[in-house]
Amino acid sequence: MKNDIDYTANILKVFLDCDDAHVMFLDVIKTVCGEDIDEKFIHHYGLIVENGLVSRRDLSIQTLDKMGIRYSLDNSITVIDMPLRLTQKGHDYSKALSNKEVLSKLKDGFKDAPFKVLFDGSQQLLTHYFKKKIDALTSE
Repeated sequence: MKNDIDYTANILKVFLDCDDAHVMFLDVIKTVCGEDIDEKFIHHYGLIVENGLVSRRDLSIQTLDKMGIRYSLDNSITVIDMPLRLTQKGHDYSKALSNKEVLSKLKDGFKDAPFKVLFDGSQQLLTHYFKKKIDALTSE
């Protein structure tokens, strides 16, 4: 399955929009895909976990089964509700993806890029965006 930048942004947005330090995993699932978890969510959440964008309350980043999704021997899925938080890396990536200009450029020019390129590119684009804003403020 290919990485869908918009879908990843939607998952991370749940964390950004929360007023609390932690988001319950079931709330993330319900917000993004309703009552039923699907393969698209599992794929993208797995990438989020794998790349260290979310952690448990104790700041640990674990395997998928310790981060809320457990497969049984018959391949059925059990969801474990737990408090999760964005890591600093998760905040940085979420902020970049929540910027429409940055998101548009990533989708247009980097949609097939590996995560490291997407992440690094998002940070460079966001830095450039804010540098332009600073330049505009200081030139007044």
